[in-house]
Amino acid sequence: MTAAEVEQATDRRAALVPALVAMDLDGTLLRSDGTLSGGSVAALTSAAATGLRVVFATARPVWAAVPVVRDAGAGDYLISSNGAVVSEMASGRVVRTTAMPASVAGAVAAALAVRCPEAVWAADRVADRIVSPSWPDLLASTAERVVRAEHVPPGAGVLCLMVVGCPAELGHEVAREFGVGCTSSSAGLLEFSAPGADKRSALLWVLERLGLPADRVVAYGDAPNDLAMLGVAGTSVAVGNAHEDVRRAAGVVVASNDEDGVARHLEELTRQARTRRTPEGLSMIVSAYGSAPEVPAADWDSLRDRATTYSASGWLGVREEELPGSGAGRHLVARDAHGPAAGMETYAFTEPPHRLYAPTFLLEGLVDDDRAAAYEREPFVFGAGWSEFRGQIPVRPGLSEAGRAAAVGALAADTLAWAADRQAHLLSYLYLPLEQALDVARAHADAEPVVVLQDVENVLRTDWADFSDYLAWLPRNRRTRVRRELRDFEESGRKVRECALAEVVDVIAPLNNALMQKYGHTWFSLERALAVYDRQARHLSADSSVLLVEDEGRPAAFALRYRRDDRLYSRVVGFDYDLPNRSDYFNILMYDAVRNGAERGIAEINLGVGTYEAKLGRGALPVPLYSVFVGVREPLPVTAQAVRAHNRRKVTAFAEESGRFVVGGLDVEAWMPERGSE
Repeated sequence: MTAAEVEQATDRRAALVPALVAMDLDGTLLRSDGTLSGGSVAALTSAAATGLRVVFATARPVWAAVPVVRDAGAGDYLISSNGAVVSEMASGRVVRTTAMPASVAGAVAAALAVRCPEAVWAADRVADRIVSPSWPDLLASTAERVVRAEHVPPGAGVLCLMVVGCPAELGHEVAREFGVGCTSSSAGLLEFSAPGADKRSALLWVLERLGLPADRVVAYGDAPNDLAMLGVAGTSVAVGNAHEDVRRAAGVVVASNDEDGVARHLEELTRQARTRRTPEGLSMIVSAYGSAPEVPAADWDSLRDRATTYSASGWLGVREEELPGSGAGRHLVARDAHGPAAGMETYAFTEPPHRLYAPTFLLEGLVDDDRAAAYEREPFVFGAGWSEFRGQIPVRPGLSEAGRAAAVGALAADTLAWAADRQAHLLSYLYLPLEQALDVARAHADAEPVVVLQDVENVLRTDWADFSDYLAWLPRNRRTRVRRELRDFEESGRKVRECALAEVVDVIAPLNNALMQKYGHTWFSLERALAVYDRQARHLSADSSVLLVEDEGRPAAFALRYRRDDRLYSRVVGFDYDLPNRSDYFNILMYDAVRNGAERGIAEINLGVGTYEAKLGRGALPVPLYSVFVGVREPLPVTAQAVRAHNRRKVTAFAEESGRFVVGGLDVEAWMPERGSE
């Protein structure tokens, strides 16, 4: 590694946002009387609210630890029995166990009894504790879980064998003889366990499960059994009352457990780690949520400026259920002194979720094929969403330009750090309007981002005083066509009714599948259609409706629509191709919205990308969408001149192929990203 690379790595570690805190209980988080203070509960609750994962790591068996941490106000995982057991805090489910065979534990106890006749032992198992006859009552823990015995009984594995009254040197010697681990959580106590049953190994297992690197961990401890866990963490913290070896090894020493040292450090850590400050002095606190149900829906849905229907909280649930097994999601909210300021969805993938979201497709013509394929072989991250061919970064209405820059900058910095943690090489923000794309590019200016025209969506005004005003706006030949389509549909005798999506999932799924099969989407199926619309019905019932066309009671066509404020989004249709076409498509997709838009307070309808001749030819206007590509480890291998040429080719191609359909003409020069940044 060169000196420059070392400096960059050091800078990156210094800027890393902590993602997880791991802490010992007795002597560290808990006070000397074994209680959890109100200050500790408040600090843990605050840490969890800002998106930090919380892991407790203790020598206690799970059944003795749970009552202590149950009311902690936070907690994702509990590591107990010195790392032999890992359980989920929310469900209580044990997800990892590393135990010694009872025969090995018995042999260790017997060997120590020969060499240290005064030694006494206790063996923790998943459900209980077996103690030797002379084991002190003071150390017996929960009485109903304790059984006295002369020897370690056969059967259930032993998670931790504890021994009192034996010198540490002799204990380590016996441990080596039997191939087991030996540590200590308090003076005079030795703890033996199976190889790999230690706090370090358990923490690394949790981190792998969560997809987090160790350098974003802050670990707290007080005793020798915490040393390995502290050693693997990016930041190691010892309490003031810690063992001398622990204080010497830790990077930070805080106040003692009785002075709430962990809580005070955690409060400051939370405040500093989640605060981003701009040159203008504006600060933003970024909260990260690992799943859709964790996101405060009211906060998310308050971000209505630059929002779309796809940025509503219901869509978070839809996308989470659609996320392939190789994907991971993370939802960010930037907050300032006035509350939520901006939001961003981020997703990581190890393989493309869709062909049109594959790096080889997105970067076609921009970088060479081999480099694009290399990006696709590595993990890659999307910011601002990953579906519906529309990205968005919703912000609070009325947020100042400086505030928006601060919020987007904070979200972008967090997303870039996460992309690096996921070992991604490419970070992409896809299908954004130009202004939002430029905001993202400015936030990543140091990484030399690339902004390209990605696609074009169709948007139709629907706030006409009446339908005749809409017709008058169209050129004469197009007015004639619209009137013909209206008359054709009216003469068909078909009826249109508006339905709740949940009522007609079984009706519209076959119609949509028929359309997909007609146009060669053989990967689609009726089962998939049913699953898609059932999912949307559960999450989007308040925002969606279906226009259903019936021919003498038989479903002939449908259009699924979503509403957000004064906009409709209609991108899903389907047909019964055994029935004759009576201009159903244009009547339910466009003309119904134009006819009823003003009365319903709808200003426009978004018709998605593609099918330009049909949609632009009936009055929709083209809106360009852009993507921003950021190299996580190094800038993309493309010059600014090549990017301009790439965008010029795409703009010119659209103008030549579809520009003639645009009512009023098309100014493609305004579409060049370089113009928008001037």
